[in-house]
Amino acid sequence: MANPYPAPLPLSAPASVPSVLDLSFTRWERLCWLIALALGLLQAWGRRHDSADGLAYMGPDGISYLDIGDAYIRGDWHMALNAMWSPFYSWLLGLTLHLFKPSPFWEFTVVRLVNFLIYAVALFSFAFFLHALRGDRVSRQSAAENFLPDWSWLVFGYTTFIWSSLLMNRVSRTSPDMLFAALIFLACGLLLRMRAQPARWRLFIAFGFVLGIGYLTKTVMFPIALVFLFVAVLLLRREVGLRSAMLRVALSLMIFLTIATPFIVALSRSKGRFTIGDSARLNYAWYVNKTTPFIHWQGGPPGNGRPAHTTRRISSEPVVYEFATPVGGSYSPWYDPSYWYEGVTPRFNLRQQLTAVARNLTFLYGFLLYRFFLVAIVLALFLLFFQSGRKRLLVRDIGAYWFLLAPSLIAVGLYLMINIEPRYLGPFVPVLVLSLFAAVRTPETREGRRLLAGLSLAVVLVFIVSVIPLTARASYSAIRDLAPGHAASRDVQWQVADGLQRLGVQPGDPVASIGNTMYAAWPRLARVRVVAEIPKTNEGDVEEFWSSSGERRRQALGALAGTGARVVVADSIPRWARADNWQRIGNTNHYVYFMLP
Repeated sequence: MANPYPAPLPLSAPASVPSVLDLSFTRWERLCWLIALALGLLQAWGRRHDSADGLAYMGPDGISYLDIGDAYIRGDWHMALNAMWSPFYSWLLGLTLHLFKPSPFWEFTVVRLVNFLIYAVALFSFAFFLHALRGDRVSRQSAAENFLPDWSWLVFGYTTFIWSSLLMNRVSRTSPDMLFAALIFLACGLLLRMRAQPARWRLFIAFGFVLGIGYLTKTVMFPIALVFLFVAVLLLRREVGLRSAMLRVALSLMIFLTIATPFIVALSRSKGRFTIGDSARLNYAWYVNKTTPFIHWQGGPPGNGRPAHTTRRISSEPVVYEFATPVGGSYSPWYDPSYWYEGVTPRFNLRQQLTAVARNLTFLYGFLLYRFFLVAIVLALFLLFFQSGRKRLLVRDIGAYWFLLAPSLIAVGLYLMINIEPRYLGPFVPVLVLSLFAAVRTPETREGRRLLAGLSLAVVLVFIVSVIPLTARASYSAIRDLAPGHAASRDVQWQVADGLQRLGVQPGDPVASIGNTMYAAWPRLARVRVVAEIPKTNEGDVEEFWSSSGERRRQALGALAGTGARVVVADSIPRWARADNWQRIGNTNHYVYFMLP
């Protein structure tokens, strides 16, 4: 079987490196690939319908990406341009659904298979980075230094990639994070190749292309790309001189801007102001300044700006919001939050900033403490560094890969300032871990070999224990869904959508909702538009609706009817209300109320 990617070892590998190592590395790496692909496919397939409420397999972000992809496919450029959600992932989803045209029931399955293909690309990209780092290590190895053997390189590298992809990014999550990880791995691998072969101009073209696509995938790549470009200049300065380095990196910069500029111009024109995207701006307002998060901002707290346009509050006690125009999507408040939050003013407040950093550091501490695989990796690194006995040379060893560590740490720092989630760190954990393992020097002693073997075995065992619960759940779901009709019976959100259509609700119909609509998948599956809602909030608006007098409930329903909604869907109702013209949707806990003509 041929190697699935080009061997990245330097053209002039040291003569002291036996060729048998290359063959062994490839043979065992194929096994790593097989395990990675099998686990990724199992997670993607097994989690298609494994949810009691739909959230676990399709969150609100995924619905927005799908809706935006549809807008691009039908050529609705005004509606497609979105300052919150970057376009590239939506392009992939929209094109795939347009080509295969799955029924609504199979739509999310097709999306999961797209995610699996992206995961396979991320695996290829990681292998490219791993080989480039290994080749760099071998080419710079001196006769007096011993690095990790290839078998341990595979153990630490692929366990880290698989663990971070399945438990931090998750193949089953409908988001561009896995694609973003693939591009980060490619960028790091290209940095290593550019240092080894600075005369190959196509590497710099590829570098700029990867950074440009990265920006179209996630807005945060724009500042990270500038860091990568600056690091590339500093890295190549020693190899070819500052002037030549700047010339080569300028080519990468030109390619990057060529890809990024059209979208920036289009986005800025649609907003009437310069912007590369509003995701950082909104997240800073939500997580640092404590502006009302996510939906239905009506202004405040003081100093956070005034809304230029809001979802319309058309009733009080309980609160009813209307948002039929001008934003599209299945659920417009989350389809384009940048429109509904136009006017918000993120501001620096030292106390709020320190509070946000402390919150994120606490999260990181808890994440590291209760993720035993990461603890095992950190412990292995500590013991290997300690056993090397290099002491003061240790800083030099780690610093040798500063150009990989710096962009990753800066990216983590950016998230640390606002909000950190495991999926945000997913691309950078493997880069940080492997950059540190590349700095390890191992003494050629029996004790050193035993320690390395023991640590490798421990990491593998902890890895297996970590992935068993997730794998077992996905396996159970995949086997369970083989029974005819079982998947549909478990898929509550599909049952709601199918039930609405059976009751006469047509695609494109305006509907209203009572409950946590932002996290519902049924509007997308039924191809309807939610135009008004009584939201589930901490203030208890839904509870207030059901506990209010009959007259007040009729007034609230009248306000919903005034928005043009044909029906009202509630995700749960009190038992006594079932006789009040509310019809249960199938076997779900959702109910529908038809408006009088």
